[in-house]
Amino acid sequence: MTRVLSVAGIAVFTAVMFSGCRGPGEQDPGDAPDQPIAFYHSVHAGQNQIPCMYCHYTADRSVDAGIPSVRLCVGCHVPGSAVGAPEQAQLAFPARDRPSKGDTLWNAEANKLVGYWKRQESVPWVRIYKLPEHVRFPHNMHVRSGLQCQTCHGPVEEMEKVYRFSSLQMGWCIDCHRGDTELSAQEQAAVEQNSTFIQQFRRQLPAAGEDMSGWKATFPNQRASIDCTVCHY
Repeated sequence: MTRVLSVAGIAVFTAVMFSGCRGPGEQDPGDAPDQPIAFYHSVHAGQNQIPCMYCHYTADRSVDAGIPSVRLCVGCHVPGSAVGAPEQAQLAFPARDRPSKGDTLWNAEANKLVGYWKRQESVPWVRIYKLPEHVRFPHNMHVRSGLQCQTCHGPVEEMEKVYRFSSLQMGWCIDCHRGDTELSAQEQAAVEQNSTFIQQFRRQLPAAGEDMSGWKATFPNQRASIDCTVCHY
């Protein structure tokens, strides 16, 4: 009996340890909400390898990553939409013969997109990530520092339905700023190069003769400031 409990305890500990990398409050794939259109990121970002920044094109220059407009979507699915009358739009991709091949899902879902375009309506996407009003997360600063989208949003290119991969809890953010969250070698090198915090505390202040030994001893791997005003302003 004791052996069984020990094995169970190890299993629970392991599960908690890995979930801790994402923080309490994250969702599982089954928690992903239904969307007005079945937009599979696994097809667009995965199979078709469309870069995240093609659709979320303001992520590197704005606080918000931005939601793609219907105009952007029909630019691929309805060629000529930029010059043609919206009410005359016809779906070109997925091709019209898809239903005859048994692929009715993509054709039906893409035609929903055409319907929004004809009516000149925005797609009422269900929001996945939402921060409290008193919290600021500037996408542009993080993207320009060299972080990959998947670091916070998970393997989106493998998701059929997007879910909240990370908790967005304050402790989750602080762990990364302190350097406790592991990054890929490429990301870490980019952050080392681009972080204004690292530039100041590891290079500029020591060069000016400041004693940084206490800070380095406390948070030797810190990447960014954890001052309250960094996120709450």
